[in-house]
Amino acid sequence: MNQPHLKLAVDNARQEAARPIPEDYGLTAEDLRIWYAPGRVGIALALLVASGTIVMQGIEGARYAQPWVLGALSGGIYGAFIGSFAGLGTMVAVIWADPFVARAWPTYGRLRRYRDALTTAKARTMATGGSSKD
Repeated sequence: MNQPHLKLAVDNARQEAARPIPEDYGLTAEDLRIWYAPGRVGIALALLVASGTIVMQGIEGARYAQPWVLGALSGGIYGAFIGSFAGLGTMVAVIWADPFVARAWPTYGRLRRYRDALTTAKARTMATGGSSKD
């Protein structure tokens, strides 16, 4: 149902940029190199939790087994099993808390919005048949 007589003004606004510009988000070159990324921090914490659980259970197993090597080995295997789930939970918690980090750290919040806009622009370019050389 096209009703051209209801159009009150001609849309002469400038075309949307093909790619977002960091300055539009208030970012500087230094801001683009922020070390924090939820995936990177989540993986690091997951490995730290899993490693700590392996060591803790290995020591605990060595304390109570007669040949301490077998106790440490079985404790380490048990620690790897439990630690992998604990590490996965830690990684999920970091990714879940990412919006809260963005609210508490405004520069990261702007960088996160810029990265989301950049991802959307690349997906839009690929969907329209363009090539993404970025």
